[in-house]
Amino acid sequence: MLIVALVTLRFALPLLTRQSSWGIHRDEFLYFAMADHFDLFRMQFPPMIAAIAGTGRAIFGDSVLAARVPAALGGAALTAVVLCAVRRLGGGTLGCLLAWLAMLAAPLFVRTSLLMQPVIVDQLLATVAIAALTLAAHEREPRWWIAVGVGLGLGALNKFSIAFVGASVAVAVLCDPSLRGQLRTRWPWYAVLIGATLSLPSVTGQIVHGWPFLQQMQSLRDGQLDRVTMSEFLSGQLTMLAGALVCVLAAVASAMRGGARERVPVIAAACLVLLMLAFHGKAYYAGPAYPMLVATGALALERLAERRRVVRYALPTALLATTIMLWPIGIPVFSPAGMMRYTSALGIAEATKTNRGETLQLPQDYADMLGWRELADSVGAVIARLPASERADLTLVGGNYGEAGALAFYRTRAGLPYPVSTAGDFWAWGSGTGSGRTVIVVGDRDAGATLGKLFARVDVAMELTNPLLVPEEQRVVIYRAADPRAPIAAIWPSLGPNWR
Repeated sequence: MLIVALVTLRFALPLLTRQSSWGIHRDEFLYFAMADHFDLFRMQFPPMIAAIAGTGRAIFGDSVLAARVPAALGGAALTAVVLCAVRRLGGGTLGCLLAWLAMLAAPLFVRTSLLMQPVIVDQLLATVAIAALTLAAHEREPRWWIAVGVGLGLGALNKFSIAFVGASVAVAVLCDPSLRGQLRTRWPWYAVLIGATLSLPSVTGQIVHGWPFLQQMQSLRDGQLDRVTMSEFLSGQLTMLAGALVCVLAAVASAMRGGARERVPVIAAACLVLLMLAFHGKAYYAGPAYPMLVATGALALERLAERRRVVRYALPTALLATTIMLWPIGIPVFSPAGMMRYTSALGIAEATKTNRGETLQLPQDYADMLGWRELADSVGAVIARLPASERADLTLVGGNYGEAGALAFYRTRAGLPYPVSTAGDFWAWGSGTGSGRTVIVVGDRDAGATLGKLFARVDVAMELTNPLLVPEEQRVVIYRAADPRAPIAAIWPSLGPNWR
């Protein structure tokens, strides 16, 4: 009953404490658009997040809950895996409570339970695989390998970075004598077969589209990953883990003293962190390394509390205080104005830095949850002023995937045609059904020059400004373009994809 109560509370907290002025995140709009074009074996990247988005929208409609509830469920499921691992490895009530509080005291796990992104699913499925491997070693039961295969295989339907988790699992197997011995049984090979079979939709989608993942990664490296320094990556681990660091350090210390339960999670985590560091990954990419360290670290701290009673009371109190202080960094409990005051008071400069190094007034994820509905309504107002003949044969273009995704999500509410875009996945979905004789384009101030090369007439219909948003959305221009110099369908193949 304790685990059920803690998991239920973990599900409810992000939903009950978020402030209502925050909307849907730019990335979430993309996943909803992917769900509009769902094709299991032909998606441009792993299809699980599109399936999750489609399910959320089918249940909750065009509301913020369509994104928030799936994310909260992911956070609750991750917590359930951690707590069940604590119990299975011999932990008691205090061990479960410490692990639960540590997960709440880490912005790394709180923020991911707010946003419907592949990140929370990545953390969940990697933890399933590492937890099952830990139990296979601890209980000397090779049947746990089936769960390893399921975790890694489903992980491949979510993010290709699960390959790094798979490599870390392989290293842990080679370093643990009991796991090496289990390679002589049939269960690890069943796991390989299960994982390979489950990953097929992701692989076939890449083959169909010419491996766009490689283009995405090159664009990501050029624009963001090459900027990640070793010091930024390592300091990011400390900032993201915060209160959970005490459990992580306890797990590492216990493993160094010969703790058998901690050995597999520590080896897998160390390997994963080193791989992400070597490949210039963002700090949060190493997130799947830590949940099982939290679980085994809580066990070590529970043993310590048996000898030193002060730990029994002081540590939960400290974790709870850390959770309360850092909760707004993970969940937007304040209005935008209140959030600006809070981050300023905390004095954490990294909290408001973007992926490209710019400094914002809000954390980037929060800035990316503002302004989208207003954008769709403004585009709707521009279209409503057009003659009926133009509205009937109109092409709507979003400049980036956030803009295109928001226009797609709010199209019914704002009276919009389904948008097209040259951005990433949208480009593969084509130039739409309109003839292109009249086009409404959402872009930046520089887009006008490009449009002038493609259309004989280009006018600025409206300009929107909001200093709280990310740089590319602070000044958005809505253009009306007419009289194309060439049919839009003819030039579409040469316009994209743009993976920025």
